[in-house]
Amino acid sequence: MKSCIYAILGLAFIYLSGCGTSYKLLKTKQEDGFRLSDYPTFGFYEIEASGDTISKNFETNVSIIKDAVARNLQAKGLDEARDANLKVNIALSVEEKEQTRQTDFRTEGLPRYMGQRRYSWKSEEVVVGKYREGTLMIDLVDAANNKMVWQGGASGIIPAKSGNFEDVVNQAVSEIIGKIPK
Repeated sequence: MKSCIYAILGLAFIYLSGCGTSYKLLKTKQEDGFRLSDYPTFGFYEIEASGDTISKNFETNVSIIKDAVARNLQAKGLDEARDANLKVNIALSVEEKEQTRQTDFRTEGLPRYMGQRRYSWKSEEVVVGKYREGTLMIDLVDAANNKMVWQGGASGIIPAKSGNFEDVVNQAVSEIIGKIPK
């Protein structure tokens, strides 16, 4: 009976540890004396992107990020306006990465016979998976003097499933904006 309880607790621990976030928050920067309550309105800078690196979901993903930022800033008492006191700049960086492993003769089999009694085996890096890693930075800029007053962000692995993407973005943006001093 005791071993059954330990097994259930072990499985619960594994399940809960898998539910952790797939990103880390980056260190925030702010100007001395910056308070969000000094700015009644916010607006977004235009996002410009070009080239063949833009994914087919780029516009959709940007709108998900903008909606999350707007929702969180409105929850802090700001109103969205065209001629805003506080401008929001969203910076995105996405890299395609490969997960590799080193081959090993103990697990990959014996060395191959190359002729004339020469046996040879070389260790290689083998690609075992591909993933995308991204960084999201949110800059708040005082529109009156065009000076950045606060910056925060998150970096991590982008979920492959688009349904998870929106959830992760909403959670990350909420945590980032939660660090803004009132």
